Amino acid sequence: MKKSHEGSHPPSPSFDETPHWGLPATLLWSIPVSLLFALLQIATLYLVMQPMEGPDNGEIFGNLENDGTLLALATLITSAGCSLLVMGIIRLKKGSRLRDYLAWRGVSPRVVLRWFLLLTLLMILSDALMAGLGRPIIPEFMTRSYATAEPLWLLWLALIAAAPLFEEILFRGFLMRGLQGSFLGPLGAVLVTTLLWSSLHLQYDGYGIATVFVFGLLLGSARIMTRSLPLSIAMHAFINGVATLQTALFG
Repeated sequence: MKKSHEGSHPPSPSFDETPHWGLPATLLWSIPVSLLFALLQIATLYLVMQPMEGPDNGEIFGNLENDGTLLALATLITSAGCSLLVMGIIRLKKGSRLRDYLAWRGVSPRVVLRWFLLLTLLMILSDALMAGLGRPIIPEFMTRSYATAEPLWLLWLALIAAAPLFEEILFRGFLMRGLQGSFLGPLGAVLVTTLLWSSLHLQYDGYGIATVFVFGLLLGSARIMTRSLPLSIAMHAFINGVATLQTALFG
């Protein structure tokens, strides 16, 4: 007599075996996502800045890093539009399931606690190192953005919800799936997606980008080892939330 598996919850075979775009297609599909990201940011900046008297292009793009309201609006709009595009691209792959493709599964509270403890330790070490090197813990652009955001809740929403959701869906979700199934393997996928993700944070100096890279390695490792994108999203949101809270208290 065969043993009954009723009541057990083994991992779905389709989770790892779901059809996905290969490495070349994954990289090619990332081009329209990048273009839409740029176009939505440009459109947002022009629409908001247009009523102002005679802003030139340099002034418009400079305001993205100096105006918290513009930053929040651009982040919210680009995150929503690009996330929808990525999910649409996934649905174009015949036989794929969005939930499995993006590793949308929960993990046990014990696993969550373990990864958040590692993350907290890394954040403490990072702040201690910056303090020891005499570097400001709060980046200058964060101080400017927080001081000029109106309403403030819009900036909090953009940084803690919108940005982590889109960036994780793109980098640790879509790109990770296509890269880890190639010759790069899981380790190569973590390294490449982390490098690409770090290059997105041009508002930081070289040291800041290197710090982002280290945090990206942890997020990528969490995604690969737990096979859970929601966990990396939560960790990313926690990083941004702590940084925003530090800005509010000490910026």
